[in-house]
Amino acid sequence: MFSLEGHTAIVTGGASGIGLATGRALAGCGANVVVADIDEEAGARAAEGLSADGADARFVRADVADANDVDAMVEATVTRFGSLEILMHFAGIGMERHALDTTREEWDRILAVNLTGTFLVMQAAGAAMVEAGYGRIVSMASVAGERGGTGRTAYGASKGGVAAMTRVMALEWARHGVTVNTLAPGAIDTALVKKMHDAETRRAYLQAIPMGRYGVPEEVASAAVCLALPASSYITGITLPVDGGFASSGVIKRD
Repeated sequence: MFSLEGHTAIVTGGASGIGLATGRALAGCGANVVVADIDEEAGARAAEGLSADGADARFVRADVADANDVDAMVEATVTRFGSLEILMHFAGIGMERHALDTTREEWDRILAVNLTGTFLVMQAAGAAMVEAGYGRIVSMASVAGERGGTGRTAYGASKGGVAAMTRVMALEWARHGVTVNTLAPGAIDTALVKKMHDAETRRAYLQAIPMGRYGVPEEVASAAVCLALPASSYITGITLPVDGGFASSGVIKRD
């Protein structure tokens, strides 16, 4: 119930950040890991690192906004390992832009990758899991999809959509032994966040986080792996905050 030996996992966005940390955590629990990413050099390096540590890992290049890439990714995984038990869909892009400054092109790109990409990946993996009668899917939402944040018009809309879609798929696939949950990280120190968060954004976040710090990718990976375990069979359709208490906080007096 608490082992992933013999299970196969796809981790999209697995070349860096939360995806890379999750791939390592899954491998540490015994899973085979397919690192899926659009960055071929970083993805291959990530898979090689997992293999060097003793995991059965491979890299598959995939643009999650491309349905053909997504179908090929799932097909290659099942062909290589014989089954697909776990999907960690963490590929995504971010942007901080006020609503009046957001262009149609920026809006379309964020929605194409973060929302349509999530639909395509979860649909393809879900089809294999429903047929097999077992699966664990964990998608990536955000506190930005739960609460309003300056400059998060497109990003917040995309992540709110991920949470809604996760609930629907959880409902539809529950009777097939497939659980579908999503994580809502807060401020996590990844390369993407370092690009998005300027000094003022960091100040505002730190003031509102009870723990008084940004999280690290490994802390999100731990939550993801928990939801991937066979023992988590009665948890589905939830949005799990991993945010140092940010979503539950109100007025914080530091003195």
